[in-house]
Amino acid sequence: MAEKIDKKSKPNKPKKKNQKNRFRVNTKTEGKRGTVFIGSEDPFLYFPDMMSYFDRPEIEEIKLKARGKSISNAVNVAEQFRNRFKNEIESEVKEVSIGTEDVPKKDKKGTFRMSFIEITLVPSKKDDDN
Repeated sequence: MAEKIDKKSKPNKPKKKNQKNRFRVNTKTEGKRGTVFIGSEDPFLYFPDMMSYFDRPEIEEIKLKARGKSISNAVNVAEQFRNRFKNEIESEVKEVSIGTEDVPKKDKKGTFRMSFIEITLVPSKKDDDN
């Protein structure tokens, strides 16, 4: 019997091997504050950007911002950063603020309310008086 040939199928295109989309952390700098927007990705993806902010002399604090389901991830990022890098960069939580904000819908017809958290980290002051 003859095999059926599907006329609608497209010719096979060569696939690129092992090509992954590289995740890019969304950050912003305002004056003396660096802001890192936290999503649902692995906390370790945010650490390099946070460390580079603390290495810059003009940045005095880092603000972690998260909305909705990413709030718990923002808390994990802040705590893991403080605990894992305490030898390289000592930091402490300066302020935590929570609230609700209006977020535009994807179809751009109106807004909806979503919870958020902002965690502000600052470098710890070392006592060199000893």
